Amino acid sequence: MWLVGASLVAQLIVATTSSVYPELPCEQPVVPPNVILGQPGMNITLPCLQGELENITLVHWAFNGQNLSSSPARQVVPGPSLFLPSVYYNDSGRYSCHSGGRLLSSLRLMVEEPPQEPNITCFRRSLAKDIFCEWRTSHLMSIRTKAKLWVRKTFVGVNHTEQQCRYYTKSRKFSCRIGGLNDDNTFFLLVSICIVNLAGALRSHTYISTDILLKPDSPVDVVVNAMENNPNQLFVTWRKPPSWGSLFYRLQFQLRYRAEASRIYEVHLLTDLTSYTISDALPGLCHTVQVRAQEEFGLGSWSEWSREAFGTPWTEPRDPESEATSDISEVPFHYEILSTIKPWETPEFPQITNKPAVEDAAAPVPLYTFLIMAATVTVGLALVVGVIVRYRKKWGTSPSGEEKPGSVPPHSLTLLAPEPPLSSSPLLSPPASPFSESSVDSPSILDHSPYDVSNADYFLLP
Repeated sequence: MWLVGASLVAQLIVATTSSVYPELPCEQPVVPPNVILGQPGMNITLPCLQGELENITLVHWAFNGQNLSSSPARQVVPGPSLFLPSVYYNDSGRYSCHSGGRLLSSLRLMVEEPPQEPNITCFRRSLAKDIFCEWRTSHLMSIRTKAKLWVRKTFVGVNHTEQQCRYYTKSRKFSCRIGGLNDDNTFFLLVSICIVNLAGALRSHTYISTDILLKPDSPVDVVVNAMENNPNQLFVTWRKPPSWGSLFYRLQFQLRYRAEASRIYEVHLLTDLTSYTISDALPGLCHTVQVRAQEEFGLGSWSEWSREAFGTPWTEPRDPESEATSDISEVPFHYEILSTIKPWETPEFPQITNKPAVEDAAAPVPLYTFLIMAATVTVGLALVVGVIVRYRKKWGTSPSGEEKPGSVPPHSLTLLAPEPPLSSSPLLSPPASPFSESSVDSPSILDHSPYDVSNADYFLLP
């Protein structure tokens, strides 16, 4: 209902403007002499001299001082006239014809597109900023096309203000600035536009309502961070759009987010905040977050959503040792393993089993382990060699099977003559004379006496 009333008021303003105020100047410029006007896509013929020297055939043409006969971009047929098919804006310029080194004529070609009816869109990025009005053209306009904008506050008692507009060839867009309204509470503005070039002139009128023009830019620098020890929370920060440029006027924000597995957004309304903590994030999933802005009291419209920002909630880091333990615990249990357990393998002395190949590869054996094993093997071999040597002497044979020379000969079972008592014979023989024959050859000992101190085999017998 309110919009219908506003529309009727605006139509009344436009209808009464022409009768209350005189027409604003918006006239087509006069085409100067020696200028040929054409539109894009037309075929143009440029005469050299009309009615004179028509029989001259040795004529060459130049474009902006350069000979067209040597130009690879255009094929020129020598003659008293120049034919240009399908001209475009870059064909605009000065053409001259020459004969025998003499200038015969000079003409200027202007390629222009007639102005088009504008479809104006006005907006305001902040209450502290000016109003911008823009419209786009369906065809590229020449740089000689000019546009002006007049603004009238209400429709009685206030003079109009003139604003120059700028044309952007790359985007094919006109842009006009309406300034001086920062502290103005005007509700309606009457906007008149005049577009002119050599091909024509166009006037247009429209109205704008200042309370619906406000549309902030999107918030910037949206960042999503995980919160330590909180697997269900994400902390989001952002900045106000730099174009807002006011500390007096404030903004409210909307934040929306969703998990990567969902297409439905959760939306939250925030008042004059630049951070928010998401408390219902899904653990382990990436979340998409966007923010948009509007004037704090709902004046104007919402901005576009910001660029998407991404974040994943905090997850507890896994310990490598616990991972290895969990891998071992996941090995399936078999009854064959139970049957191989020995009685002495108690929990106090667990059986040492082979580790998985992955664990062995991950934990190399230290060097000192090999040294201990080598020392143990060496000591064991030495003990074995000693035992073999000890029992070889006991057996009384040499490695070649011969009897040892110092072994005791076997005795027969014949009766021996009674030995004299020990008291009647000395334990030790009296020392022999050094000059005796027996002392030189061998010591005087009792043959085959078991108590002979020179018998070394006696001490080796068990």
